[in-house]
Amino acid sequence: MKEKKVKRVPRKITLIESVLWLIVFVAIMIWTALIAKAPTAMGVLYCAVICGIYGVYLGHGWDDLFSNVYKVAQIAMPALYFLMLTGFVSAAWIASGTIPYMIYLGLGIIKPAIFLFSAFVMTAVAAMVTGSSWGILTSLGLALGGIATGLGIPLPMAAGAIVSGCFLGDKWSPLSDTPNLAAASTGQNIIKLFTSMIPTAGGGALIAGIIYLVMGFMLPQSGGASIGEITALRDGLAASFNFNILLLIPIIFVFVFAAMKYPALPVLFIGVILGMIEAVIFQGVGFKDITGIVWNGYKSVTGNMVIDSLLSRGGCMSLAGLVMLLFAAFTFAGLLEKIGVLDTIMEKLLHRVKSQGALVLCNVLTSMATVLLSSSVYVSIILNGRMYDKAYRKMGLDMVCLSRTLSEGAAHYGGLVPWSGGGVLVISTLGVLPWSYVPYAFAAWAGTLLTVLFAYMNIFMPKANYDENLEVVEEGVTL
Repeated sequence: MKEKKVKRVPRKITLIESVLWLIVFVAIMIWTALIAKAPTAMGVLYCAVICGIYGVYLGHGWDDLFSNVYKVAQIAMPALYFLMLTGFVSAAWIASGTIPYMIYLGLGIIKPAIFLFSAFVMTAVAAMVTGSSWGILTSLGLALGGIATGLGIPLPMAAGAIVSGCFLGDKWSPLSDTPNLAAASTGQNIIKLFTSMIPTAGGGALIAGIIYLVMGFMLPQSGGASIGEITALRDGLAASFNFNILLLIPIIFVFVFAAMKYPALPVLFIGVILGMIEAVIFQGVGFKDITGIVWNGYKSVTGNMVIDSLLSRGGCMSLAGLVMLLFAAFTFAGLLEKIGVLDTIMEKLLHRVKSQGALVLCNVLTSMATVLLSSSVYVSIILNGRMYDKAYRKMGLDMVCLSRTLSEGAAHYGGLVPWSGGGVLVISTLGVLPWSYVPYAFAAWAGTLLTVLFAYMNIFMPKANYDENLEVVEEGVTL
């Protein structure tokens, strides 16, 4: 009689092993980004391969390992749909003149003494409208960096204001994948998340705005040629597009209906259609051409290098590389979670957590550390959302608190870590040294500090009632 094969029970990874592997993963990320100068996704994939091999060594089967990868990818799948639609949105709204009109209006408020404040506000609004911190950074941020140099403003300060604005707007945009992922990973409504961030991200933005205003008036300003550069840029935009107030309709539609809690995906899709219609009506773009634009992206050929750099972007295919990075991040996150590297460390940390303030502080620190480890905000949000789920429920906290902490502890730091995708983009686009602009990213630091402070003070911390299985019985937001 044939003996039945006994399934091997996986060995639990030890704390020492977990710490050593985290060190290895950090080293791989640093080597990939700073030495090999290879795509971030490759570093993430190397770490994923190591995780998989070590998982098999611990006794996990390949099917079990990848079953967890599929679970993580399933949680993040809505973010991929939003990401695809944001590519359509950016291309359609550039072709229609909507985004150029927003830039045109924003450039009108720049004055030397309030440059830092203006750069912060403009990039925040633009990123919120487009849902793309990277897109605004490489377009409007690039132009603002050149203007800052002409005004005699230290580039690290200007970069700090630009990065603060870009990632703040991205974090608070219904078009962005980051907040949608933070909400989806904890089962929350995106509008509920935005409402909960008013005291933290909103308070941080207010503090940052005041600091940038004070800094701007304390710095010596000069460079009338840069003001002429702004004027030339506005004139070039006005000459390339037919501007009118109706171009704001797509933006107004999306934000109004998103605020009214209509499903975001169809709202975004209609926003794309409105942009395509306006491109045909107001800019004379043919239907055949606009169809190609929303797929492949908008190509600006005005002859003005700054304008062409600002507007040549968007389209579904422009996000293909980022989608591949996401899939690599999901794979790494699923394998890392399955073999229990972070769980082992978290057991030691959470064993010492006795208050909601300590819980939120621990959550913020591990979220930042995961961005450092994986070079990915998405991995950080997914892993920390899963690790802290039960802890927040045991504390009687509404899960929107976890969504908010994930956003405040991870979203901004994707632009501050030199080997992350956002950090590499900042350094290459603005020409600043790694870490040099980090002290001036006041919106990131202020929002994070307020998140922890409010937790210790027990204010702006919504509560919920749970049953013995930690399922929600009653929840409610109290701001």
